[in-house]
This record gives sequence, C-alpha cells and structure tokens, in this order.
Amino acid sequence: MNPSINSTGLLGQLSVLPPTGRYLLAFSGGLDSTVLLHLLASIKSQIDATLIAIHIDHGLQQQSTQWGRHCSDICRQLEISLETLSLSLQPVPGESVEAQAREARYAAMQQLMRPGDILLTAHHRDDQAETLLLNLMRGSGVRGLAAMPMIRPFAEGWLARPMLEISRAEIEAYALHNKLTWIDDPSNALTDFNRNYLRHEILPLLTQRWPAAAATIADSAGHLAEAAGLLDEECSKLLTGMLAAPAQLQLESLLQQPHAWQKLLLRHWLQQLGLPPPPQKRLDGFVQQLKADSQRIPQIIWNDVELRRYNNQLYAGRRPPQHDAATEIEWRTHQPLNLPSQLGVLQMLEGRQQRLMVRFRREGDGMRWRSHQRTLKSIFRQLEIPPWQRARIPLIIEDAVIIAIADLAYADNATLRLNWERHVF
Repeated sequence: MNPSINSTGLLGQLSVLPPTGRYLLAFSGGLDSTVLLHLLASIKSQIDATLIAIHIDHGLQQQSTQWGRHCSDICRQLEISLETLSLSLQPVPGESVEAQAREARYAAMQQLMRPGDILLTAHHRDDQAETLLLNLMRGSGVRGLAAMPMIRPFAEGWLARPMLEISRAEIEAYALHNKLTWIDDPSNALTDFNRNYLRHEILPLLTQRWPAAAATIADSAGHLAEAAGLLDEECSKLLTGMLAAPAQLQLESLLQQPHAWQKLLLRHWLQQLGLPPPPQKRLDGFVQQLKADSQRIPQIIWNDVELRRYNNQLYAGRRPPQHDAATEIEWRTHQPLNLPSQLGVLQMLEGRQQRLMVRFRREGDGMRWRSHQRTLKSIFRQLEIPPWQRARIPLIIEDAVIIAIADLAYADNATLRLNWERHVF
C-alpha cells in the first residue's frame, strides 16, 4: 500500500499546513471522505486541534436523510464530532445542478469557519485530472488548467486537500483493507454530468492507451500551477505601481504593457478584488477599445460585475443595487444615518446637533465651493468622481441649500464635518 495513505503520510501533509485550532472535514459519507475521516480518527490524539466533520444534506436525493444517519453513525463509532447542515436547493433550469450544489455547499461551510480554521476535503489525484480536463474544455488559461491547489485561502481560514497526490484506486484499496462502509450516490453514475462523463467514459479510454494517464495529467496540473504562481507574483509586482486605489487602476500604466500582459493584469486585478473574470472575447474587445478610443467611456459588464474607464482610470466592482435618486431622508444628526440601497452610513463628526435633509442629485443642483457658486457637475469633475457614481452620493441639505456632498466637499459656509462609511459606491 502506498505509504502516503496512512497515518504517517497524513501527519506529514498536515504538518506543512498553517497552524490551526480546528480542522473541519467536508464529510459526504462517500468513499473518499470516509477514508480521510478514518485516517484523521487514527491520528486525532497526535494533532493539537479540534476535529469536526461537516455533512451537508442538499435535499436533492430521497435517500439524503438515510445518508445523514449513516454519517452520524460513522462519526459516533470513530468518536468524532459531526455537524449536519440541511439545504433546500431549488435547481435553476438551464444551469448545472453540480455547480449549484457545489456553490451552496461551500457557502454553507463558509458560515461555520472561524478565523484560522482549515477545511479539509478528500479530493484526490483522479479528481485533479478530471478538473484539468473539464477546464480544458471550458477554454481556461494557465490558472484554470492548474486545477486544484493543495491549499488556498477560504473564508477566514484555509481549504486544504491532503490526499491530492493519492489515486482513487489507492483510496479504495485502503477502504477495503480496513473494511470501511460508505455511501454510493447513484447520481455519481449518471454520465449526463460532465465530471461523471469524464470519469466513466473518457479517462478509462485514456488509461487503456496510457496506464498512467491520470497521474500524468495531474503532474501537468502541478507544472501549470508553478507557472501560474510565477505569473501571479509578476502581476502583483506590476500592479503595485498601477493602482490608485484597490478598485482603481491607472490606464496609462496598463497600456504601456504588451497586449497579452494587459489582459493578464486585468484578470489578476479582478481576482485580487474577489471578482470573476469576464469572458475572454469580451475582455479582448474591451482592451482593444481602450486603445482605440480615448474619448468614450467604455465599459464591460458581466454577471453582476462591471469594469469602466474614466479620466484615464479603470474602475472595477460589483454592480450596485437599484437606487431611487428621488429619495429624501430627514436626518437627526445626533445619531448615524443608515442610507438606503447599501449606500452606507453618514455620521456627524463636527457641528451642532440638528435636523438636516439628505437627498441625491437633481438637475440644476449647485453649491458655493472654493469662493464660487458652482454646479455639482463641475464639482464632481474637479473631484474626479465618475459619472455613474454621482447619483449615488448623498447630499446634505440645510434650509433647502446644499451644504455638503457627503464627506467629499463642503460649502464655504458649512460648519460641519462628516464621515461617510461607504458600503457600495
């Protein structure tokens, strides 16, 4: 039996992970997670951390309640704490049930994570090969073809895959040798699902021709992960001198780079912001437009993300929620004011306690600022506020006169000072 699939091998894998007070195991009750649970149980007296198994009931199978009982029985036998979360997934027509279940599962486990926790999953070498092939069919770049990393940040802690170098055959051999029992989810045999199709139809054919196919593909994923890591390091260095703010990038510096680097830097920047990248063809078109027309304000919108240009700057972020610009709010300044549409909180820092009005931009608005009466449009331009943000900036009104534009600008005669804690701007 492969020495890496025993307690010593697992201890070695855990020893290179960040120190933690809690390991959480994603425990489906299937073969892979059952083996990992069994291994963890054999070393729990040797690790200085609490071990908790997490079982997610997606509510998609009739047997799910029975599976939950099975997981509970196994954990009781191994004297490991179990937490079960029940979901009520409603599959969206036209979307992958696999993807929906995966996203819901990870979102649920995120809620259980404490700072520094490590979530362990039972992904193995064959899973790695399948992931690379799936991403290849999606047209992924170097990062996608690097497949699954051994460890990555997750919630306020980490997600680690200590069995990523072990094959499915070795895991099954361990389970049979130790007389383990596990759940066989009938949906795993349905080749309608892309991963199952690769597992049952494509990889066996590849293995017939190349017996070490899964291992070789996983090795390629490792090489690509190294290349992706080097590219990430270089991107981070280049971006350091380009960012005017975390979500604001200097366009001139970007356009000095070769075309391929421009796209790579934009994807890396979006990744740093926790935003998904746009489709490749749309990103290509956007970059070409940046070069060709400096007068327009090009933008690209995908899912709920937007990337825009203004005044030689690029702005990236989630699309803000709908906002009624006709809203008017009375503000008693002795306490903070929670603004609608996730626009944040206004707080009085200096000034007498009073009642003010808060509203948003209207046609013809102006304010006396820097010794001149100016239109808000003029002030916004001088403050370099992008046009799409202007209708979402709270205006402070006293006796029907604008005395402040949030905490960005104050009328000449204003005696107050504010703090605007932005949520979505």
